[in-house]
Amino acid sequence: MLLLYLCFWIAAIALAGDAAGRGIAPPNECPPFRNGSIVIESYQLYPENADFDLNECLLYFGSLFNASVVVYDPYKAETVLTLEFGGITRTRPFHVGGVAWDPYTNLISILVDSATPHETPDHQIAGDDYLIRYDPAKREIVWSLNITEVTRGEYGGQQDVEHDARGHVYVLGSYPGTILRVEPDGKSIKPWYLPPEIDHTVYGLTGFAAAGDILLASDIKNNSASGGSIYRFDLAAEEGVPVVVPRTPEDPILSFDAIYLPPKYGGTVLLISEHERGVSVLRSADGRWEAAEYLGLIPNDLSLVDDGGANTATVEIAGSIYTVNEWFSDPIVPGTSAGSRTKFPLVDISARVEELLVAAK
Repeated sequence: MLLLYLCFWIAAIALAGDAAGRGIAPPNECPPFRNGSIVIESYQLYPENADFDLNECLLYFGSLFNASVVVYDPYKAETVLTLEFGGITRTRPFHVGGVAWDPYTNLISILVDSATPHETPDHQIAGDDYLIRYDPAKREIVWSLNITEVTRGEYGGQQDVEHDARGHVYVLGSYPGTILRVEPDGKSIKPWYLPPEIDHTVYGLTGFAAAGDILLASDIKNNSASGGSIYRFDLAAEEGVPVVVPRTPEDPILSFDAIYLPPKYGGTVLLISEHERGVSVLRSADGRWEAAEYLGLIPNDLSLVDDGGANTATVEIAGSIYTVNEWFSDPIVPGTSAGSRTKFPLVDISARVEELLVAAK
């Protein structure tokens, strides 16, 4: 098994206070964050995804090409820590895309994936994928698991992670669209949902979002011109059964990437990142997601699109909602694993989301 160990690089200053002594804070105890659009200054960050830890009040970025995790304090506007993994960080073919705070345990789930399925035209399934559970209070890995043992080279393209109240971690794969469930102790993993036909050349699921026992997953439908779908799953079930969430109106949603349920809306608003287009906003007034209202599209900032940027995710920071932007085509700096970019904007779309919600009332 590939060596997995955690190295710490203090990129700016150490975290103030002793995190281990803080205990578990209830959600939304972080001070409101109303700084508007911000720019993260971090060489080679290239964030594919991000999540905000409501216990430590810190933002976790999956640094895609360097295969590391950058921990950022938005209140101090500084990087406080970078998590690097031996044999993985800055090592081909590894990426770190999926990263998520677990509200039930206050642990961080980190998904290390092989870049090969994402970078080959027919999505070749090759290379190892790992799930890492990290304790931010103790600053140590709780466990790590090679999840390739269950996929056996038949399916892959791991992209996202979610959690349930029973301690399970769910791993989403895009080719052709699969969900694995990992037991709380990290010692075993099994397929929880597999499509009827296993064809790794097909592009399926792209992102997760969970609220209680409702798990939502986006399906790009192999880049269908008619758009993709949102499925609802029951996390209390022993096996995943996808149920289509009908939308009214049925405006096409294209170029799916991550999806997100901002905590401030209590699981009733879903944001869908669409790379060059922007963010589609859906609502389920009762939060059951048996049906959804399509409220509209928030277009990307054109200056970012013109610069080659793509919206890959959204994240809420203590009440404010941001788009996470990635640059896939920057030339690689020789001798490194990523481009030379140092500034990565988070665009505040909070007011735009509110406008769509008010207009729909």
